[in-house]
Amino acid sequence: MTGGTQLWDPFDKAFIEDPFPTYAMLREERPVYHNEERGFYALTRWDDVVEANRDWATYSSAEGVDLDRTGSIFFGEGNIVEQDPPSHDIFRLVLTDFINPGFVRLQEEDVTRRVQELTDRLDGRSNVDFAGEYAMRLPLGVVCDLLGIDGSDHEWVFGRFVTMFERESGSTEIPQVALSAAAEVRDYLENELKSRRRGKGTGDLLSAIANGTVGDRPLTHLEQVGMSTLVISAGITTTKNLLTNIFWYMARNPELRSTVEERAARYAQPMIEEFLRFDSPIQNSSRTAMTDVELHGVTIPQGSTVTLVYGSANRDPERFDDADQLNVTRRVGKHMAFGGGVHLCIGAPLARLEAKIVLQHGLPQMKQFAMGGEPERVLKMNERGFESLPLVFDK
Repeated sequence: MTGGTQLWDPFDKAFIEDPFPTYAMLREERPVYHNEERGFYALTRWDDVVEANRDWATYSSAEGVDLDRTGSIFFGEGNIVEQDPPSHDIFRLVLTDFINPGFVRLQEEDVTRRVQELTDRLDGRSNVDFAGEYAMRLPLGVVCDLLGIDGSDHEWVFGRFVTMFERESGSTEIPQVALSAAAEVRDYLENELKSRRRGKGTGDLLSAIANGTVGDRPLTHLEQVGMSTLVISAGITTTKNLLTNIFWYMARNPELRSTVEERAARYAQPMIEEFLRFDSPIQNSSRTAMTDVELHGVTIPQGSTVTLVYGSANRDPERFDDADQLNVTRRVGKHMAFGGGVHLCIGAPLARLEAKIVLQHGLPQMKQFAMGGEPERVLKMNERGFESLPLVFDK
């Protein structure tokens, strides 16, 4: 055991590096696991995680979904992730009315252009931090354009975003530098939203939020800021983690890279679904039990924090054959990488589009690559990806 006396501690760096053996043990022996030191219960089996996602009346999001309270602290009001129906559904419409399937299809040309620009920057270079120079910059540009943030401000937003998610191994506390960066982002968005309310800019998501209504009233100032901050965070994090995970696996396995490249033209989407299942960018999300819950012989008391471990559910052998094998030729079907139920990720289609275009248009133009040093994993307790992914490219 590591992490003190606990079988699983999502804040412990050893578990962050490789949580999957522990997940397997918990699914088999402790499907309802109680971490007494951190004060939460964890569900790790597919059926239990799926049911809890569906049953928002029993497993509420309104008290927070992060064990370190990131969402409550950074986003506050307007954070639809930390709401239950019916208010959740009303607030969600502000975003889904804008980010709809037709809108996502129209982004393909812009995403392709950005992928080409980022891929061109790799030409002739041998040493690249793929996380910072490619995997984060692609969704950053996409989400900033989505919101209508001026191109001259993208680098500033990039720097603040990196700092917002700095974490210390083993700690539930958010570092002061991260809190300060989040406050700067909120102040910036507050000014942008004010200008939209005065009529500057139309057709972007910030304008839609600035003029958004919930029921028969306009969004409050704090709700607008919280929702906008959430869009930036969610719009960047998942795609960045997905891309760094994919390229980490390919850098360590040239045969996998060849298979992915050969199949990308026709089968990019099912391959992406397998990467999402196998190594989910978001590993867990928490809820609050609104009543006593009896499950697998364990009583979860009312008011308890219950963590739904998506990363474990996606490796459940009761759901997936050879669940611990990465097989990019399989047809995955439903998985939990983007959550489920009423909180299914709004930005999932955009993340899938970005990854697809990278595999179809970016990867074939890249020379052979391998690991160029020791990568640095994201230390945030519910994410799985890389803050730094040093790759060395053939010249």
